[in-house]
Amino acid sequence: MISVDEAWTKIQAMASPLPIERRRLEEAAGFVLAEQVRAPMDLPPFDNSAMDGYALRAADTTAARAEEPVKLSIVGEVAAGGWTDSLVEAGTAVKIMTGAALPPGADTVLMLEDGRLRNGCVEIRATVPVGKHIRRQGEDVRQGEVLLEPGLRLNAQRLGLLANSGIAEVKVFRRAVVSLLATGSELTPPGTPLAPGQIYDSNRIVLRTLIGETNCSCEDLGIVADDPSAIAQAVSGGLSADVLLISGGVSVGAHDHVKQVLLELGMETVFWRVAMKPGKPLLCGRLGERWVFGLPGNPISCVVGFLVFIEPLIRRLEGEQDAQPHYTRALLKRGVSKKDARRHFMTAHVAPAPDGRLEATPTEKQGSAMMQALAQANAFVVVPEDRQQIPAGEEVDVLRFRE
Repeated sequence: MISVDEAWTKIQAMASPLPIERRRLEEAAGFVLAEQVRAPMDLPPFDNSAMDGYALRAADTTAARAEEPVKLSIVGEVAAGGWTDSLVEAGTAVKIMTGAALPPGADTVLMLEDGRLRNGCVEIRATVPVGKHIRRQGEDVRQGEVLLEPGLRLNAQRLGLLANSGIAEVKVFRRAVVSLLATGSELTPPGTPLAPGQIYDSNRIVLRTLIGETNCSCEDLGIVADDPSAIAQAVSGGLSADVLLISGGVSVGAHDHVKQVLLELGMETVFWRVAMKPGKPLLCGRLGERWVFGLPGNPISCVVGFLVFIEPLIRRLEGEQDAQPHYTRALLKRGVSKKDARRHFMTAHVAPAPDGRLEATPTEKQGSAMMQALAQANAFVVVPEDRQQIPAGEEVDVLRFRE
């Protein structure tokens, strides 16, 4: 049996990013950048006005007073997207719109509401300092400056920066494809009558939803009975994916065939059985370039295994080379205890306290098949291997679901 940390270390060492592809910005949201991107131009590309108003020479306003306004002749107008080569000379001003290029000779902008337009002149009642309301060329980004580093997931902000720089497409890592299979002769889909001894399958909907929250593709292979040939056939149908998840059939019972079937198909075992609760009989292996995980049949075990190992692995495959499970710290509101030396993951609800710090409240019921407790939870309180009990008020690690 391997520790949680040792198991994750093995995955990290073996996880390589998926192939690189080029995508247009319109199709790149959520993908991870596979190249360093440098600015092809200054941002802004020219001096421009941050306000609607009047472009003028600051020196012409030094004598402006409320009782003795300075009057400057309006000699033109420039809108955003327009351009003028006309020089702003002493005693003149150009009406300018937000984003418009600053005309030559002007060194400041008077806000529209601070001037009074009368008889072709703008009246100015206070001194305007040099550089007021001007966005200088390159003040945001200089040509050649690094815009984004590889390994960043492209969100709205980063895509906006690339688009603003005139970049139309980028190199990204391919998104992962995950296949999902549930095993168990006792399983039947929700919505169908239960035969004696059967239960409804919840693992597929739980795992499919967790996979969907990573935004990678999911191929649902359905439910297969505890029959080695049927399992082998179903597994073979899921090997086009980058990651194959199989729930159930990985323990040591007489009808737990998954591990043996995978070995017969050529699986290289990365680890089997992890010192954690729930989720001890967890299998991780490789079939060629594909990852395969055998998850225990109990639903909470599936969730813990996914959040601790599979979700961060998917992110690494997609190019986030520093991806880790979503642990954070929170104050424990109710004490917890355990009896063995495994790492325990206890269903809990995490919420901000009045002082802003996070508090974690374990659910009343704990157990790998407690579905109501799972529905009440948005995290797991982590009880380390070397702790038998943790009192209320102590700060603990919590493993959080995506919200």
